[in-house]
Amino acid sequence: MSPMRRTLPRGLLSDERGFTIAELLMAAFIGLLVLGASWGAVAVQGRSAAQQTGLADAQATGRGAGTIILQDLRMAGFGMLGVSPDEDLSPIEYDESGGVTTLTLRGAFNNVQTTLKAGAVPGASTITVNPPADGSFVTGENLLIDSGLDSEVKVITSVSTVSGDLTIGLDSALDHQYPVGPNVIQLEDLIYTWDGALLLRNGQVLADNATGFDLQFVDQDGTVSVAPGDDLRSVILDVVAADPAPLPGSPPAKSTVSTEVNVRNLTFRFDLS
Repeated sequence: MSPMRRTLPRGLLSDERGFTIAELLMAAFIGLLVLGASWGAVAVQGRSAAQQTGLADAQATGRGAGTIILQDLRMAGFGMLGVSPDEDLSPIEYDESGGVTTLTLRGAFNNVQTTLKAGAVPGASTITVNPPADGSFVTGENLLIDSGLDSEVKVITSVSTVSGDLTIGLDSALDHQYPVGPNVIQLEDLIYTWDGALLLRNGQVLADNATGFDLQFVDQDGTVSVAPGDDLRSVILDVVAADPAPLPGSPPAKSTVSTEVNVRNLTFRFDLS
């Protein structure tokens, strides 16, 4: 009979020992540090990307609004060469009151013009014209009748076609007599209003977060003033647009458009009186 063998306890291998609590806590602490640093970097990058997006939006708004205003300013006074100063009808009017800035631009912006088809006499309240090549006449707009010798401005009260002829009703009787052929030009108003936030063009939103809308007016001698004069030659325009949704705790991104616009249609105005 073989002798009995006694089993001795097996010793622990070196790689079977567990981590101590101190080691686990240190590992957790290091992991939190790494995660915190990573999260901070991601947060900074996210805020930077959001701010860049907001700045891009503000720049697009400012540039878009500035381009439209610039084009309208350049067109102010177009078709008004024959308007007598006695009419007191300025191509550009500017007002600041009640916390609202109002800029009114006037001219033949839609290029609606034609000629008299039939002669007109003083006291007449209607005129007969040829159909315009572009656009159509609209009630409520100003109408310039200009023969080169005499001119006057009336408000259109009606537009109708009678026996194939285009007849325009006037708000008051004609002061002068006109033969066949004088120019008849519709003058429209473009009205900009700004209340410190919204910039509107004829009641339509042009910029919904405009924090600045400032104009200065330069005369033919280079003198800068806060109101347009009779010898206006250019307009200094500043439009400030801001990000409509800034990040909490951060100032809104802003973009400023600054330019000087030559009002080219006002250079050669003259007095018919």
